[in-house]
Order: sequence, then structure tokens, then C-alpha cells
Amino acid sequence: MAKVSTCTYDSRERLVRPDALDISRAKIRLDLDTGEKPTFDRDHTHVFVVTASGVTPEHARQRVNAKLRQFFDRAEAVRGFRKIAMNERQGVTPCNGNTTISYEILYVVESDARSRSRSPESPHAGYQRGWSTVTPR
Repeated sequence: MAKVSTCTYDSRERLVRPDALDISRAKIRLDLDTGEKPTFDRDHTHVFVVTASGVTPEHARQRVNAKLRQFFDRAEAVRGFRKIAMNERQGVTPCNGNTTISYEILYVVESDARSRSRSPESPHAGYQRGWSTVTPR
């Protein structure tokens, strides 16, 4: 379970970013969930982490990109899905020297009434570092 909170909108009908504490709580629940499956409950924001390791940074990058494609292929099929932000982390595992790359994805599944057309950015483009902001379409 990786639901963060119910969707909240401001007076101009723009999605309000969930509270950082709510995001942290959802990440803790995600860490305790061994199913590693994203949630797509309508009218909620969600968080999901995609992680892959490899012997080299290139190998780790290939593996995490394949997992990201799998996530976004599934997510883009969900009506109302919209990516809010992605945060990348990369590190080295001390015991074996493998490279680990993780993407934390914050996303929303809006109701049909609020749902907009597909996300304006390609789900595979950018893999930007740091949190992006929620912007109206």
C-alpha cells in the first residue's frame, strides 16, 4: 500500500502537493510492503519506488530503466494517472561494490471529472533529478 493522501485542489482547481509528512508515512508503509506493487486508487496521490542494482553503473541504469518502462506502461493505462514528481538516487553498496539506482515516483490518479488527457511529458523522458513541482496542464 503506497497511498499518500486523497487529492486536494486549490481555488483555481490545481492539484495541491501532499504534505511531506504524508509522503514520508506512505514511504514507510511501502518499505513494509513486500509485494512491491504500485497502487492506483482513484482520487489519491501515491508514491512508488523503483530500484535496481548492477555490477557497473551502466548495468544498473539498464535494469532500472527497464523497471521504469514496466511501471509507466502499466500506469499510463490507468485512467486519470498523472506523474507529479520523480526523485533519483544513486549509490554504491559497500559490501559488494554494486551500483544501486532508485527512483521515487509521486503520482496521482484523478477522478474522471478531474482527469485530464495523458501526461504532457513522456514517462520515459527526463528522469530528472530532484522533485519537480505540480503544474496545471
